[in-house]
Amino acid sequence: MKHLPPDFAEDLAQILEPADRSKAAGIIKAASALNDDGLRTFLELFAQRVRESGAPITHAELKGFLAAASKSSRPPGL
Repeated sequence: MKHLPPDFAEDLAQILEPADRSKAAGIIKAASALNDDGLRTFLELFAQRVRESGAPITHAELKGFLAAASKSSRPPGL
């Protein structure tokens, strides 16, 4: 992905729980497949969590962000 900074993966790894880093890739990949609103929600939740705590982000937290983002990405009326 040419539009990401060269050290993006390393920077991201620094804020993830070390034991959860490999599982995080699947969650992030799923989030990237959401529609614009869902992806926006996922990234907003992720960014808010980074701002609020210096503790590593866990797989469970990422799953929660994805669940919340998936709800916001449903088409109107569903």
